[in-house]
Amino acid sequence: MNREQALEKIKKCLALSKSSNVHEAAAAMRQAQKLMAQHQLTEETVSFADVLESKVPTSAAELRPWESSLVGLVAHVFGCEHFCTQRRVRSGGSVLRGKVNFVFIGVGAAAEVASYTYSVLQRQCLRDRLAHVKAQSKRCKPATKTARGDEFAAGWVRGVQQIVGEFAGRDEDQKLVSQYMNTKYANLSVRDLDDRTKGRNISHNDRMEGIRAGQQAKLHRGVGGAQQGLLT
Repeated sequence: MNREQALEKIKKCLALSKSSNVHEAAAAMRQAQKLMAQHQLTEETVSFADVLESKVPTSAAELRPWESSLVGLVAHVFGCEHFCTQRRVRSGGSVLRGKVNFVFIGVGAAAEVASYTYSVLQRQCLRDRLAHVKAQSKRCKPATKTARGDEFAAGWVRGVQQIVGEFAGRDEDQKLVSQYMNTKYANLSVRDLDDRTKGRNISHNDRMEGIRAGQQAKLHRGVGGAQQGLLT
C-alpha cells in the first residue's frame, strides 16, 4: 500500500469513526491511527489531502490591478485561496522578471475549475479590452490607449462579477483551505500592482463600457464537473 492509497483508506476510516455504532466507530479509529503510524502521517496531513493546487500561466511580467481583481473574484466564488509566483530570469547579464503565474488552492476540483474559469474569463476580457483600445482616436498616445484599456478591463471585471457569482456559489471548505495556506505558505508577501492609469487621460466612460461588456459574458455549466465553464 503506497502513501496515496493509505491516505484514501485513512479518510474512509475517519468517516466511519463518526458512525453511531460505537464498536464500528472505535474499530475504524484504531485502523486509521494504525495506518497513520505506519505511513508517518499526521492528522493535519490527512486533512490537507483533499486540498489541491492549480497553476495558471500568463504571458505578462507585470501584474495589473484588473487581473488581480479578476483572480480574487474567481477565487472568492469558488472558495479558493490564491497567490502569484514569478521567477527571475537572466538575460544578457541582467536579471529580469519572468512571467507571472497565478495559483489557485481549493478543496477537490475547486482549484482546477477556478483556474479554468479564470483562464477563459481573462481571454474574453483581453479580447474586449483590445477592441476598446482600437476604438480610441488615432491622436491618442500609446500610453493613453493602454490606460483607457486598463480602465475598461477594470469595469469589465466589475460587470462580470454577478455572472460568476451565480455560476459558482461559495465553497464551504474555505476554513480548511485557510489552514492549508497558513501552514504551507505562511511567509507570502504582498505584491505591488502596476497601475498604468495613474495620471493618464481616462474617463468614466471607459469603465462604464467595460462594465457593460462584462455583463454580456456568457458562462455555462458543463456536464460531468471537471471543466465546468465556457464563455462565448
